[in-house]
Amino acid sequence: MSTGVEGSSLTQLLTERPVRTGRLRRGYRVLDVDLFFDHLGSAAPAGRVASAQVRAVGFGSQFGGYDVADTDDLLTDIEDALARRERSHALAAGDQRQFSDRRASLAAAVSGRLGHPRGERFPRARGLSRGYRPGDVDDLCDLLVRHYRGEVRLSADDVRGALFRPRRGRRGYREAPVDAFLDRVVELMVTFER
Repeated sequence: MSTGVEGSSLTQLLTERPVRTGRLRRGYRVLDVDLFFDHLGSAAPAGRVASAQVRAVGFGSQFGGYDVADTDDLLTDIEDALARRERSHALAAGDQRQFSDRRASLAAAVSGRLGHPRGERFPRARGLSRGYRPGDVDDLCDLLVRHYRGEVRLSADDVRGALFRPRRGRRGYREAPVDAFLDRVVELMVTFER
């Protein structure tokens, strides 16, 4: 169970719900969001949910659903609170080696990808499938390189909020590898960069 200021913050976050959109606007499907928040409410206090599970969740959409931005903001706060708890539990349990190993693994994966030249950092989309515009992705990667050199300061929210224009086929980077890389960057930032 969570303790201290971070714990009460997580407890408070788990009781909140996002606002609903108007009847004529699309938002996240109410049932999907309610089920996930109910799951979080019972699993998080018992330590049975990880920050990565919050980061990976997806919802359907409906008219009059939960506001997308408000829901995403609340989930981001919950993810960050869980990541802080995971870090403090690992360090308090004397699990420094596992903690350090995970950090080293994430850092190696991130720096390895960032070490590739622009235009070659991710595999290209196939056929007519939709991908991300390489220049947009590479611009963020260049900022991340500068972040890790200490030249600029980025937050996990900066990475989460990155938008990439679409490109079809070989003109774009495949979305799945880019998304997986960004998940690793966010995990590295929220769990290990404190």
